[in-house]
Amino acid sequence: MASTASELELDDHRVIFIADYVLKTLKQKPDRWTKMYSVDENKQLFMDFFEKPDLTTLIIIATAAGSLQVQYEWPSNPKAKACYFVKRSRDPIQKDAVMRNVLLYGDMAASPLDQLCAFVDEVLVPLLSNERNHDKWPKVVSKDVTRHVHNLKSTVYVVSGQAKGKTLLPLPVGADRIEQVGDGEKETYDRSLVHAIESVIIEWTHQIRDVLKKDSVQPLLDGLNPSPFVEIKFWESRGQNLECIYEQLRDSKVRKMAELLQRANSSYFPSFKNIFRDVVAALTEAQDINMHLKPLRFQLEELEQTEFDECGKLLAPLLNTVCLIWANSEYYNTPARIIVLLQEICNMIIDMAKNFLSPDDILKSEVEEVIGKVRTAHKILCSFRLSYDDHRAKLSTYFKNGKQPKQWEFVPELVFARFNKFQERVETLKNLMETALEFYKLEKIELGGIQGKQLSAQVLAVHTEFCEQYKVFSERTYDCLDTSSHEFMDDYYVMLEKVADFDRRVATIICQGFDDCSGLESMYK
Repeated sequence: MASTASELELDDHRVIFIADYVLKTLKQKPDRWTKMYSVDENKQLFMDFFEKPDLTTLIIIATAAGSLQVQYEWPSNPKAKACYFVKRSRDPIQKDAVMRNVLLYGDMAASPLDQLCAFVDEVLVPLLSNERNHDKWPKVVSKDVTRHVHNLKSTVYVVSGQAKGKTLLPLPVGADRIEQVGDGEKETYDRSLVHAIESVIIEWTHQIRDVLKKDSVQPLLDGLNPSPFVEIKFWESRGQNLECIYEQLRDSKVRKMAELLQRANSSYFPSFKNIFRDVVAALTEAQDINMHLKPLRFQLEELEQTEFDECGKLLAPLLNTVCLIWANSEYYNTPARIIVLLQEICNMIIDMAKNFLSPDDILKSEVEEVIGKVRTAHKILCSFRLSYDDHRAKLSTYFKNGKQPKQWEFVPELVFARFNKFQERVETLKNLMETALEFYKLEKIELGGIQGKQLSAQVLAVHTEFCEQYKVFSERTYDCLDTSSHEFMDDYYVMLEKVADFDRRVATIICQGFDDCSGLESMYK
């Protein structure tokens, strides 16, 4: 596509230069630029970039929708092609400036890290590693440059793997010579090559140890309240990463490196064997756990897609699967593992209950309209807790073929610490609304007898005062289901004191009404 800025009606040389580059590089039609530049806010972004010294970068992105987007910040997670323009100095760019002299500019790929890897591997490393380019350099400088180039290549290689969720192990300097080494005696070895292998083994050990020490409990320790999908995703990612590491360690070059270390009687050979053994053990564990967690994913997805008021029937089968995992998995049958999973299931149920109750609006709505939802949520929470106790009591029945039963000997509070607080909060909300319903009935009560009119007025006054007190909740902006906040409970305790006073006053009014009755018949009436 040969679109150029000459097809646009622009009168600013600076804008014409940028438009021409963007249209050619991003292969956009002129009307895309016209549509973007016709917006006053976008036009002002250009003028500010040219004139303000504190604005040094201009980014123009071709979005997935086909439009052009202008911004000053570098995209943190680029998903589309873009062009960048960076001032060479902080001086304003005049209208008659030669843009090529005052700007650094270029295009950014949708995957800049892959672009950087390609540049390092195909341009930088061949250029700086070529000994013919070092003819006039001192040997010390040549070796130093080569070492730094290789370190850069290794760093970019590792970072690119981390961005994809993989641990990539960089090969040592001279890796291309490893497979050419024969089976001669150790005295004939290239000592520099053995040293390079030993150095990279140290780096690999740190990389692999960082992977192995990661634990799925960390999001819980960080207070993030993750769902069980986080647990499943953790083990899937861990399994894939460990498999990637395992395949790298079994590569022919790496096996040749291990042979060299062994024949050279290197002190790093045992370390290499240890990390390989640890990777195999961790991979076996991850594969076993992934296999047993897979059925749970389908149940969790079904639970997630079900309305909360209908999910009660799915909780017992879910716990049944958890029990089967405990009884059959060789690696997931430890308290530390199962407690994490149960806590995350509790978090998921709490989140579903919150979405169902809409805590921001529930106290602003009519009590008669929402109390049914609160009662339903409380009933489901209680049923889950009872179902847990039932499954825990019959856990031994899940162990078949003479397998020794293993009970959940940990205290339930380790699983239900947050769940219990949330359940209590929902119960408090239910009690508050049921109390409100009872006091709302006072509006329609009329007392007979000689003082009936006066007593009825007193009852109505109690009703009015209660409504004013309850109105406090609807005026608050807090989340009444947030157990970490005490604002709701503070208001609730004040309400309890008021309710106790209202109860005494209503009781006094009723006693006065009975005292005013002339006989048993009027009391019944």
